[in-house]
Amino acid sequence: MTTPILGILQSAPARWAVAIIWTLLLMLLLLQPEADPLIDLGLPGGQSLWREILFSALHLLAFALTCALWFWTLRSVLPSRKSLLVAALIALALGISTEALQSLTLDRHASLIDFLANIGGVLIAARMIRLRCNS
Repeated sequence: MTTPILGILQSAPARWAVAIIWTLLLMLLLLQPEADPLIDLGLPGGQSLWREILFSALHLLAFALTCALWFWTLRSVLPSRKSLLVAALIALALGISTEALQSLTLDRHASLIDFLANIGGVLIAARMIRLRCNS
């Protein structure tokens, strides 16, 4: 038995809405100024190893989720292989562009570690999806 909310989320328009809203939220989080954020996540400021590890883990998770959400969305209109390819390309483009665009903000900068975490998250999600689709 499916709950009403899960039933709604199976529709193509709802899937598109979820993926687009998540993508816009992620862009806002990654491109907002650190000093005066629109959405304050309460993450530690300053420079420390703990902060870098935490931020890298969050980037990894965010871009894995982005790839998975776009796969889930595109799967409603495309075959699995094409859905995965397009989802990975969307997530990679988002990861690369948001990291590059951070250099245009007043108090943020592009980070190689974040860039690698973005790509790593996409690759991990894509690999896990591919393994699941092949089994």
